[in-house]
Amino acid sequence: MDKDKPKRKIVKRLSESYLRNSSLYYLQRHPTSVSHYISVMERKMKRSLKAHPDQDIEPFLAFLKDKLVAEFTRAGFLNDELYATALAGSLRRKGLPQRTIAMKLKLKGVEAPDAPEGHDDLNAALIYAKRKRLGPFATRTREPVKDLAALARAGFSYDVCKQVMTINTDDLPDIAL
Repeated sequence: MDKDKPKRKIVKRLSESYLRNSSLYYLQRHPTSVSHYISVMERKMKRSLKAHPDQDIEPFLAFLKDKLVAEFTRAGFLNDELYATALAGSLRRKGLPQRTIAMKLKLKGVEAPDAPEGHDDLNAALIYAKRKRLGPFATRTREPVKDLAALARAGFSYDVCKQVMTINTDDLPDIAL
């Protein structure tokens, strides 16, 4: 027997109690949207089906979508509106543009909430530039084109990138960062 080899995790057979327990374990660790929760649990069920091909997945999918989603929504574990607001706030604090935030939320299966008052892409770009030490926040001499490209890759428009790169450092304390 080889002691250096890690043990393979045994994939359990599907059952309602297994799905409920693994769902609770997942939801305690990760806030998520309903659609993302369903996709995560479907992947888990497919892994189990691969290890135990004699199972029928359809009744468990119905149990997941009909019973568990309703149960966890009532309990407050699944709340798309609260999840979208929290994730959008986190992404705004990172300095991401509104369209990138909307795209990331759409990937999670929720609609983006309206941007709060005072959140615009210029302010977000300045937050991002400060976090990444780009443009006026650079701590060492860099090629401006590279900083401009980094801002563009983050999802900011050319006009916003250009504004960040040409901003006067004396004006920076006046901008809410």
